Amino acid sequence: MLSKQKAAHPEITGFKIIGVLESCFQEKFGTPRQPQLVPGASAKLRIYPQYSPAHSLAGLAEFSHVWLLSWFHLNTNKTFHPKIHPPRLKGGKIGVFASRSPHRPSPIGLSLAKLERMENDTLYLSGLDLVNGTPVLDIKPYLPAGDSAAHALAGWTTRNAFPELKVVFSTQARKDIAVIEMAGGKNFGKLVADTLRHDPRNARDLAQMKDGMDLGFFLWNHDVHFAVTGDTAAVLRVETGTKFEKKFRREKPR
Repeated sequence: MLSKQKAAHPEITGFKIIGVLESCFQEKFGTPRQPQLVPGASAKLRIYPQYSPAHSLAGLAEFSHVWLLSWFHLNTNKTFHPKIHPPRLKGGKIGVFASRSPHRPSPIGLSLAKLERMENDTLYLSGLDLVNGTPVLDIKPYLPAGDSAAHALAGWTTRNAFPELKVVFSTQARKDIAVIEMAGGKNFGKLVADTLRHDPRNARDLAQMKDGMDLGFFLWNHDVHFAVTGDTAAVLRVETGTKFEKKFRREKPR
């Protein structure tokens, strides 16, 4: 027989996936930690036909921004940790509910995206912080009158700015990016720079933080390689045509 506590607070079931996001970010590494940090980050979301997009999306095109509720499907944590290590704190801890960490009891994401345009059942979005393949649970229009709070306080984040890097490009990287942009990859160089500016590395991973380590991440089907020395990220090269596979694993840095 269920205890009174369990009966009063049953497990929530019945979440529906309305669509799966197609994002320029192919893996967790390199995906921005917050929305709007990389304005050029593009994605699209096609609403499944069973949710009658011709009717359910009616009126949404009038809004400039939308909230996406998503599911952090790549989470690997098996246990609950009441405190986590946000990148801003450089090894320090804060309560999980005072953070935007994906490692939560219910791995639900909340992201603000710019709605660039709509075409039939598909939303074209920018400024997102979600990896390719993310299941989307819901869409809500952004309402300035209700979603923007006057005199809001940003807590501990005001004392701990996002880490920022200076981004430079090698001669080879400039050549690689020029080819991509000529082939239709508009502003690809800026997308790379904006992504790296916020330092995708994990400050607690000593191998990643080693000066000069060759690291990489996928943007669409482009494998961007870079190395960080001090406060500067140097884009080394961009390997194009490599398809990111779900089971793809890089060799761990040595």
